[in-house]
Amino acid sequence: MKNQPIEFLTWDSAHFGRRIARATCRQVDANACFEMLVACQEHDIECMYFLADAADLDTVAVLEANGFKFVDIRLTLAARYKTPPENVQLDSMRFRLGNDRDLATLLPIAGASFDQSRFYVDQCFGHDKATRMFQIWLQNCFANEPGDAVVVAELNGAAVGFVTCHLHKPPGEGNIGLVGVAESARGSGCAGGMLQVAARWFAAQGVTHLNVVTQGRNVAAQRLYQRSGFVTRSVELWFHKWFDWRS
Repeated sequence: MKNQPIEFLTWDSAHFGRRIARATCRQVDANACFEMLVACQEHDIECMYFLADAADLDTVAVLEANGFKFVDIRLTLAARYKTPPENVQLDSMRFRLGNDRDLATLLPIAGASFDQSRFYVDQCFGHDKATRMFQIWLQNCFANEPGDAVVVAELNGAAVGFVTCHLHKPPGEGNIGLVGVAESARGSGCAGGMLQVAARWFAAQGVTHLNVVTQGRNVAAQRLYQRSGFVTRSVELWFHKWFDWRS
């Protein structure tokens, strides 16, 4: 689909068992939207994602007029650490880099931590497949890929939380990916402690500028990141459109 208004998403399509694409632009007028819809029909797309700037009211109006459903507010927050945070100390809790032996304990936490994502809000994806998607994401972070790491919180010898860390390519900035905490450890400072350890890991890689993405509906996550020195960098809106070309 080179030079086309949509990009076919191979992984999403295989995982959800539906032909899925996303828009290659962030702004559309009526004509550009029509071209996207024609491309979706030509390639038998069943679902299309569109990410719009929250301030672009013209694009939002065009999308809504053409049957796109608003599903999520995407908040990107950023922090720059002049010096890495000090090592955090919490009673009975230990922070370390994770390894494959942690997966059996962490996968259920991943499966229960992200129900405010757009993949749950849009129920067409199915709850079980949305859950499995986040578990696969975590699992892939343990594949020893250069530039990836997982910070783990351990309480009484058992892993109770994780933060995934990803270096940009080319280097220069880092991304906090998934943050998950077992229900039994919530409210203990576990997540904030893991973020401090993650910031120290990034600093050891020469990176002090970090980004993280969360949902507009996830106020608890926003407060966590704000307490950790992150401020809002951008606000965008996710839209989905589902097609049934047989009707």
